[in-house]
Amino acid sequence: MSVDIFEFWSQVGLGDTQHPQDRDVLSRMGDSHGFDLHCLPSCFMGPLRAAQVVLLYSSQAIDPSDLQEAKADKGRKRIQEQRKGTQPLPSGVDHKSSWKWWEKQTRCFGDWKELRDKIAILDICAYHSKTIKNHACLAALPSSRVSIEWAQTVLFPKAIAGERVVICLRATRYWGLDAGKEGNKYGESLYAPQVTQGGHMKKGRMRDEIIKKVKDFINPGADQSAT
Repeated sequence: MSVDIFEFWSQVGLGDTQHPQDRDVLSRMGDSHGFDLHCLPSCFMGPLRAAQVVLLYSSQAIDPSDLQEAKADKGRKRIQEQRKGTQPLPSGVDHKSSWKWWEKQTRCFGDWKELRDKIAILDICAYHSKTIKNHACLAALPSSRVSIEWAQTVLFPKAIAGERVVICLRATRYWGLDAGKEGNKYGESLYAPQVTQGGHMKKGRMRDEIIKKVKDFINPGADQSAT
């Protein structure tokens, strides 16, 4: 039976910068992982429990505001609420750098105000970094294994059955998928499209299909002919 990702992340205390199950691994790795452990960890944002659409990535970048947020009660409480999987994606008021990033990533699907309570983002890695120095840590960290297992046992079957849309935009093979030369579709709505370095879908038939599928899920029955 799959580990419940929300119960797993409820184990992190307010202001903790490491998941308790990750501490031993991170300690043994020293600085080789490249993570900034002064930030607050979280492997997802948005309403992951019920989002119609889930985007898969590898890890979070780092911004000076992430370090500031880790020191402030307001920021700590925001991340603690985010870990419950019920909060919408952050607005510019909530966290400007996160909002700017996800708004750009989802612009092809519509206006961010209409998307923030319908789309969620799930990362393999919960820790902030400029770049992952050691990709072996994705297999070593318990929190990363929970992300992958939960996606494979909960998200993927629902997407294959057409109950949710899941789009892998980073670290395809770590998620257990294959983008192939043209991108791959598994079942009804599990996608591994070809992507750019920035994690945007490359233009082509699969991108067009995915955009239509997402819009149909977000606004069922709406006329998409003008988009």
